[in-house]
Amino acid sequence: MPEPTYPRLEGEGLSLRPWDDELAEQMAHWGVRGFPFHAFDLGHLNDPAKRANAVASAREDGPHRHFVAVEDGVAVGRVSVNLRDLTGSYLWAVHVPPEHEGRGVCRRMLAVLMRWLEQEHPRPSFVLTANAFNEHAHRAYRALGFEIAQTRWNFDREIAEALWRVTPKEREPLQRLIRFQNGRWQVKVYIFRREPGAPMDVGTRQKERAAS
Repeated sequence: MPEPTYPRLEGEGLSLRPWDDELAEQMAHWGVRGFPFHAFDLGHLNDPAKRANAVASAREDGPHRHFVAVEDGVAVGRVSVNLRDLTGSYLWAVHVPPEHEGRGVCRRMLAVLMRWLEQEHPRPSFVLTANAFNEHAHRAYRALGFEIAQTRWNFDREIAEALWRVTPKEREPLQRLIRFQNGRWQVKVYIFRREPGAPMDVGTRQKERAAS
């Protein structure tokens, strides 16, 4: 297994670690929120061969850094960053499974990562993309100093395939945020941008938990 070229990151009650087999096996059993969030289903990691390939790929030296957020020995989230994207430090695969929501994991995880990036890999800005229907994530990003810089229509293969399978009634809540164009489904997405050093409200959940 290749050795990662980046350290563990500690802070906000979390340890952000490079992928390993044990953490990947935990992620294989994460819950999923269902349509239209199914794209974060990591069930394929239950297969030992696929899990080994995923871990090896995540630990390769290259433009991307892949972290698993760990709390009290339990994998509670994950995030990746592209250090060489032309737009800045591009954050992607921001993922907290439903069983670990409600404790500020997303905010805390991103805050720890961005503080490290500002020190070790300074770039002009932080950038991430979120589907317009993911309002829960939008609140976390805004609390961390992100603002919507652009709106786009995006083709997401997995969501597009799901849109073909679901009924019109199931699609109804997304009507304003999806469209069928040029023979395929597209989803409205927001491009969020954050300037380095922008204030971050990480929340009080972890502080309250530590105090108790």
